[in-house]
Amino acid sequence: MATRSFNPAVDIANMLVQPAESKFWAGLTKLQYGMLVVCVSAQTATILFTWPLWQVRQAPVHLPLIDLPQIPFGFWLLATLVVMLLRPRFGLGIHVTTLLISFVFDQFRTQPQFIATAVLMAATVDERGLRLVRWFLASLWTWAGLHKLLSPDWFSFNAWNMTSSLGLDPTEFGEAFGWCVGLGELSVGLLAILRPHWAAIPCALMHVGIVLFLSPLAYDWNYSVIPWNLCTAVVGCWLLASVPQRLPEVGWEWAAAAVMLIYPAGFYVGWVDHGVASVLYSGNLPDALITSESGLELVEGWGDLNVPFPNERRLLRQYFALSAPPGSKLHIADTRYALDDLYYVKKPDGQIALITLDEFHADAPGVVAGVGLDDQHSVFLLGNRGVVMLKRTEHAPIYAARIEPDVYRADLLRLLAGLPNLEQLDLSGCAITDADLQQLPIMPKLEGIGLADTKISDAGLNALLRQPKLTYVESEGSLITPARLEDFERKRMQP
Repeated sequence: MATRSFNPAVDIANMLVQPAESKFWAGLTKLQYGMLVVCVSAQTATILFTWPLWQVRQAPVHLPLIDLPQIPFGFWLLATLVVMLLRPRFGLGIHVTTLLISFVFDQFRTQPQFIATAVLMAATVDERGLRLVRWFLASLWTWAGLHKLLSPDWFSFNAWNMTSSLGLDPTEFGEAFGWCVGLGELSVGLLAILRPHWAAIPCALMHVGIVLFLSPLAYDWNYSVIPWNLCTAVVGCWLLASVPQRLPEVGWEWAAAAVMLIYPAGFYVGWVDHGVASVLYSGNLPDALITSESGLELVEGWGDLNVPFPNERRLLRQYFALSAPPGSKLHIADTRYALDDLYYVKKPDGQIALITLDEFHADAPGVVAGVGLDDQHSVFLLGNRGVVMLKRTEHAPIYAARIEPDVYRADLLRLLAGLPNLEQLDLSGCAITDADLQQLPIMPKLEGIGLADTKISDAGLNALLRQPKLTYVESEGSLITPARLEDFERKRMQP
């Protein structure tokens, strides 16, 4: 008697796939309809949890694609979900249409959890939707992993913070955690491309794991994505066990697969929004800081909306134009290699204008001097290597740094470029050389530097002439001659 070999992928497929002729409602099988109920329940829960996002509000300001009178969308969206349960295909069409229209009224709503759950619904209504969503999930996981592996932010503060939330020492496990998560997501994505049945169980385990991680048991953050992850664990597992175990056989599916797998790369040149490019927890997003007479505002969302700000360069500009008073300035910091930082001022007529870095830091009547955004990656690396950094208040930028002699390395100087508001730098006693000072970036607000008890000479002092506001050099115990120091200070005092 022949023995049956155990094949998890085949067993899952047999359990989850019903015969096509077993119809339950509106042409759907019981299992398809059950998956639809899961999607509708997840979308309903997410909308209710973020209810203020779908209403007309005063703050934070709406970010319309077209300037139209605002209307509420919460009850309309819930109504379309009810219709979907009664007439699945028709309901899906009006739900997606309503969702897209709501984005036109307010781009704050372009959050990945709403978009991805709506896409999952398409898998429940027919086989073409099933095949299409297979490639959506393959792209989602492949690029979620790639974005992490390519992001300097992920392998610094993001992975370390997450490792700490698990009760582990990030100095020992942080890097390993970063690699495991990134490679794990990438592996599930590749399985979904090549052997989708094999990816069914990893899909369920991965998304249930994400839910547990985001719960109060660990990271305790961003609850609005928990319904989406639960939905993906269930519907994704069923979908991967149901699709044909093969590559596309028809032209439209090849085209869909190619588009799904390629378009997220456009994120790195600013062509594709991160919300639809599977940039999930990897960092590497543009951030913005607004300087006004009343103080500083880091643009970050959350609050009653329960979602982060959709950090796209155009939306950060739009938020600044709509919310900041005239005379304010905006710094958009972008860590993507192909995209530079941007600086703006809001004019008296309410229009915003792109300005240079020097103009950003300068003040004028009715216009504040801009405060640059500290680069989190640089701050992490400097702090992790023992550099002491000071703030005047908890939410203020870093204004002073001290590098102790026992932690000094020349490559730390280049990282100071990530501290655009640095006013004081103490290198006293460090084994710094004249050549090292050539690596010091131009710091627009640096006023004083400590070089006491170092081997810096007059040649090194010449390198400091590049610093536009540097007026004080502590040189006692160095090789800088008094005459050269006096000449340096005299030149700096000249207008």
